[in-house]
Amino acid sequence: MKFSATIISLALLLAGSVEAHAHVRRAHGKRGPSATYTPQPTATPAPAPAPSTAPRPPSNNGIKRGISFNDVGLTKNFNKNQISWAYNWDHSHSGNLPAGVPFYPMLWSSDSSHTRTWSSDAKAAIAAGSTHLLFVNEPDLGSQANMSPKEAAEAWMSYMEPFKGQATLVGPAITNGGAPMGTAWLDQFLSICSSCSIDALAIHIYDSATNVGYFKNYITDIGKKYGKPVLVTEFGASGSAQQQQAFLSEMIPFLDGLDSVTHYAYFMVSPGILVNGDSSLSPLGQTYVSA
Repeated sequence: MKFSATIISLALLLAGSVEAHAHVRRAHGKRGPSATYTPQPTATPAPAPAPSTAPRPPSNNGIKRGISFNDVGLTKNFNKNQISWAYNWDHSHSGNLPAGVPFYPMLWSSDSSHTRTWSSDAKAAIAAGSTHLLFVNEPDLGSQANMSPKEAAEAWMSYMEPFKGQATLVGPAITNGGAPMGTAWLDQFLSICSSCSIDALAIHIYDSATNVGYFKNYITDIGKKYGKPVLVTEFGASGSAQQQQAFLSEMIPFLDGLDSVTHYAYFMVSPGILVNGDSSLSPLGQTYVSA
């Protein structure tokens, strides 16, 4: 389904033990995904760790790559040999995804407009082959799900916990914002939700295409800190077309080789990003599926 396109701009200060990263993000309104943004210049990061060479957790056909979409019609030129999963920030969709590509439903927030048919839609998705259930979109961001850790924990117990053992239950999709957002928000949620059956974690990360080391370090540190499989359900990089191409050419092999990451999806299947207006893969999309 298509999401509203109301744009809200805000600055996120990303605090770190060594350096701070200033970001300006643009986010869709209710029921929408995060959007790309133009970050402020960032400091040169420390060299990123190399991907682990140990066996990594298997995903569908050994493929971690997925897609996020609003218009399912734009996904038709992807195939199961390129991607292993897809989602649309909602728990149902109309139209057909590429053959053999499962849909991962998401409970966007605890608002009744999302919870009303969640259970039946999640059951239907599992019956159709979905192996993962996704939970609340950027609850740490006011223009997105906008939930406190306590509210999210209560929603988890009501809507996710009943599916324990039926699918991989994925935690809240947090931003890479500084405290009280990002991992600070997640730490509170995990403390409150200590009895929750959280099988994996989801993160979103955006920055400049020239700041590859920051992406690598941040994603690696998430896996080390929490010791759970990580789904990078949104990541995006701003910069020139050449810089974005170089970014994906380096990041895709890194993510494929990183033990802790089981799935990832670049933001997003939309004209001007991963596809052209006629749904053919854009140059960036071609790099995404072949890097």
